[in-house]
Amino acid sequence: MIKIDYNKCIGCMKCVSVCPFQVLDSKDGKPAMQDERRCIKCLHCAAACPQKAIDLGELEGVLPGELPAVPEDLPKLIEGFLMTRRSYRLFKPEPVPRDTLRSALKVSAWAPSAKNQHPTKWIVIDDENKIRIIMDHILDFVKETGVSPEIAELYNRGQNVVMGNAKTLILAYARTDAINPPVDTALALHQAELLLQAQGIGTCWAGYLMRMCNQVPALKEIFKLPEGCQFYAAMMAGYPDNEQYLHIPNRHKQTDIQWL
Repeated sequence: MIKIDYNKCIGCMKCVSVCPFQVLDSKDGKPAMQDERRCIKCLHCAAACPQKAIDLGELEGVLPGELPAVPEDLPKLIEGFLMTRRSYRLFKPEPVPRDTLRSALKVSAWAPSAKNQHPTKWIVIDDENKIRIIMDHILDFVKETGVSPEIAELYNRGQNVVMGNAKTLILAYARTDAINPPVDTALALHQAELLLQAQGIGTCWAGYLMRMCNQVPALKEIFKLPEGCQFYAAMMAGYPDNEQYLHIPNRHKQTDIQWL
């Protein structure tokens, strides 16, 4: 539960007004927790409090410093950035620095999540030998089961549709009993991806890799996937090589919007 420092609180009730589940209410001119309601620790209240009077007990309620200034042209910059984002499959030999990946995945904790659960956990592979072992297990599985035969067919032609030639792979898994693990995981990884691409790191969502990680028994053993969990997303990452895009491509499927 959150903690309110009543020595700092000025009774403005801004925390009460932003609480999404009415966990906070007014009592004797001050905000107070309602025992019958469950706090999900979203900390909307702390973000709105002008006195920084709300925390989690062991953790400060807000990060230090002030909110960064938002430039007036930010919406246009974001629009341009999103439209120029590309999926990359050809990468330079060096892996993405771990500190860079750690920072991007840390920011993913600020992505939306159902009931603030944030169930996503990460496995990052940047060891070339381990990546080769993973691919070998996938190829063996394809040959033994006949599942997705195009993987082996294209691999024999020199095209790896599972992971390109990426030297860094990001796997995201979550508990299957979370409220909405597919959406939570996709939002978290996409938030990290945008930050990586803003730093010149190419990415590509790896659907084949995600599916194979859930299907191939040997991979579950390698990753030590906990019981009751499954992979919900996977991504290739690296510095783009021999992929340069000069234009924004059109979309043959235009946005379909209905107003009611």
